[in-house]
Amino acid sequence: MTMWIDRHFLRLADGRLAHYRVAGEARPGELPLLLAHAGPGSSAGLVPLIQQLAPHRRVIAPDMPGNGDSEPLPMAAPSMADYVEQMVELLDRLGIAQVDFCGQHTGAHIGLELALRHPTRVRRLMLDGLGLFEPELRAQMVARYAPPITPDDFGGHLAWSWHFVEGMFLHFPYHLPDPAHRLHRNAVPPAAARQALVVDLLKALPSYHLAYHAVFAHPTAERLPLLTHPTLLMADDGDPLGIYLDAAAALVPGSVKVRMARDARAGVMLGFVAGG
Repeated sequence: MTMWIDRHFLRLADGRLAHYRVAGEARPGELPLLLAHAGPGSSAGLVPLIQQLAPHRRVIAPDMPGNGDSEPLPMAAPSMADYVEQMVELLDRLGIAQVDFCGQHTGAHIGLELALRHPTRVRRLMLDGLGLFEPELRAQMVARYAPPITPDDFGGHLAWSWHFVEGMFLHFPYHLPDPAHRLHRNAVPPAAARQALVVDLLKALPSYHLAYHAVFAHPTAERLPLLTHPTLLMADDGDPLGIYLDAAAALVPGSVKVRMARDARAGVMLGFVAGG
């Protein structure tokens, strides 16, 4: 049976367009599963996961504001709360009262804030690769990790985008390309896969950095202990943010913690949302 992934645009109250992918059938008694992607990508990067999940659940995967085909938020320096409020508007416009939520990296921070600010909108929460950056590293990342980039007449932004994407697979943080920060367990994806990521980045270039800076300003360690939802914290074996998994799980009373192979993610998620 072919599992189609459909794509839609939604006109928001202020006139901006939000884009999302959706797949799978709605089933009585089951909540939709909402996926929030990592920056600076889009829901396109979640297609393999959607394909695994959709035979079992209705799956909705929006492009975050200013990423993919969703237009950016209107404010110059949006906060994590601003990203959350657009998520709430999206759910309202789709007539969805509650979801099981899984966010990756930036998407995990959005999910955390969504659960705290609008607790009835989330039943079970899955935070995949949540960052808990130390103050010194956070300051470095604010200064260097996601600078504003504008197109120039010599195409320097094209080369920067390629090296930015490649660097994320080689070092963490990518802007510290020394042996101490080398990701020895990560394989650099083939050029065609990097090209797809670069295209996503170029589409988001005017606003890609805004979500990163919202994450850097997010008081994650202060917010995690406030969670009361059933919460799964997870990271795959190759995720550089997996170094924060133990610390994040320790801050969430009663949470479940899982390290997994990348191809095991869908099974772990389905088990958790089923109450396992």
